[in-house]
Amino acid sequence: MATTNLDTQSSSSSLSSPDKSLPPWLVAFPELRKVTDPVWQEVARRAKEVIVPAGETVFKEGDACKNYILVVNGATRVFKEFENGREMLLYRLQGGETCSLTTSMLLAGGVYPAKAMTEAETHAILIPVKDFDAAFDGSKGFRDFVCRVFGGRVRDLIMLLESITARNVDIRLARWLLDNSGTDSYVDASHRELAFELGTAREVVSRHLKEFEDRGWVRRSRKQIDILDHTALEEYVNGYST
Repeated sequence: MATTNLDTQSSSSSLSSPDKSLPPWLVAFPELRKVTDPVWQEVARRAKEVIVPAGETVFKEGDACKNYILVVNGATRVFKEFENGREMLLYRLQGGETCSLTTSMLLAGGVYPAKAMTEAETHAILIPVKDFDAAFDGSKGFRDFVCRVFGGRVRDLIMLLESITARNVDIRLARWLLDNSGTDSYVDASHRELAFELGTAREVVSRHLKEFEDRGWVRRSRKQIDILDHTALEEYVNGYST
């Protein structure tokens, strides 16, 4: 698989560009579009736009962070790989969002402790470290945006950790199946994909799905799970929670 490391790319435009119009990509970030600080507007005009195909590595563990990343549209997953081959999803990036792990690296230093890979073609904006620092120091509006988004992501990560430590895999699996089954009452996902979503091993997912099947709640196939009894799954989740 080819690697498209966004941090190897940079913008070559001048900070004092005579073009005073705001770039169209700011439509995806209404809060930033309203920021009138001259420093931020100059930085926005010199930002680099890139298109990353689906299935490409954006950054990997150990990479240095060289750009602030904003996603205009597309989908990218950020996850942690472990030595035993397991993976744990940290969060997904979609249109109008920024990479909070990148923000953490820019504010605190260090290298990436996780990996990011595009799930769909992604249109992203890159702001080099030098420009990020200039905007963070010189634009209150940009600084407020960065801190608000970063704080929200930290809250989400804490909730993820609480979910992993406080709830059994079988309960989280039942909840995930209910949340992701469509009107046809099935989920297109392999056992390995479910394990990735839940941050556990494939064998654990397979064991719990077999238990659900034995109870008549689901029917398994290679890459599809049919939900046969929504009510029983709901009662199982709610009964555990109360």
